Amino acid sequence: MSAFKTIPVKRVIKFILLFSVFQLNVYSQLKQDTSKKVQYLVIPVLFKTPEMGLAYGISGSLSFKTTHHNDPLTRTSVIQTIAFFTTRRQNIQAADGVIYFPKEKYILLGQISHSYFPDKFWGIGPNTTDKPFERYSFEQAYVSPHLKKKITKRLFLGVLYEFQNVFNVSYKLGGSFDSSAFFGKQPYKVSGAGMSISYDSRNITFWPEKGIYFLTQFTDFRKEFLSDYNLVKWITDLRYFKKIFKDQILAFQLYNYETFGNTPLRELASFGGPNNMRGFYQGRYRANNMISFITEYRLHLIGRFSTCAFGGVGNVYNHFSDLKSENIKISYGGGLRFALLEKEKLNIRLDYGYSNRFNQGLYITVAECF
Repeated sequence: MSAFKTIPVKRVIKFILLFSVFQLNVYSQLKQDTSKKVQYLVIPVLFKTPEMGLAYGISGSLSFKTTHHNDPLTRTSVIQTIAFFTTRRQNIQAADGVIYFPKEKYILLGQISHSYFPDKFWGIGPNTTDKPFERYSFEQAYVSPHLKKKITKRLFLGVLYEFQNVFNVSYKLGGSFDSSAFFGKQPYKVSGAGMSISYDSRNITFWPEKGIYFLTQFTDFRKEFLSDYNLVKWITDLRYFKKIFKDQILAFQLYNYETFGNTPLRELASFGGPNNMRGFYQGRYRANNMISFITEYRLHLIGRFSTCAFGGVGNVYNHFSDLKSENIKISYGGGLRFALLEKEKLNIRLDYGYSNRFNQGLYITVAECF
């Protein structure tokens, strides 16, 4: 099925989401009758997306407090895992999470993953045509720890490391993938270290009702870190949340991704998929840089159920001259939410997105887009 053709809705909506929630409440009695609670959820999933076809696997979430009492200064820590296979021979195993240490003096974020992913290639740049795509495949291992230290009440300074190993790359010799000019056609590793500055005044991590989140970080990949390519990656992420009426929230995100140097294919900027510009095939457009602006309207319905509507504009670009009005990409859609953890407002998220470039997609995952 070609991702650039209009997909019949009834065909895409033929999906099943099977989930069961298994919670373990572990209490450890301490002095003065305090307790520590751990919640663990297991979610079998079966779903269909444009990128993966039919996917099936299992997801888990572990939430806990690092303090032994009801500390309002320390948010709930969450570690999420997922493993699944698809009818297009893809498989992914991943874990990521955030741990808030007491009084949030330190915050540890991290991600580790392995994937084998047959994918599609249309070319590099913001104006690649909807010609027949070319298939290629690769295997990837990824690790990225990120430690933040509190400087003031809401300001954090961080250090981070990123490692990516891309191997078993396969593509058609003499095809468009082979003839296009970009780095990363052969197996490679990138390894780099960096720093970050962030500000976080959100009242809740997963479903903020108010507050600002700002992050800017850079990662320097170089041969001294055993990287095959020298490049710098700079990310800026600004989010704003405002409660406008009872149970109604407006959320905004401005996201910018920049690379400088010899950037291999899987480090290039792209958008699409479940977390940015929903409605576009993930990786349909790739270039050195990207920018996007997304707005969401979130509404609590009843009990554990909520809904949302979203819209976004953005583009990938190699030069600022690429950011012309006729090149702008638009996405929009809506979705439903089911709260796995009511207090922390950790949701199963079901979104359906459309784009102005004849892409559309169904997304089912855990936690919000931003």
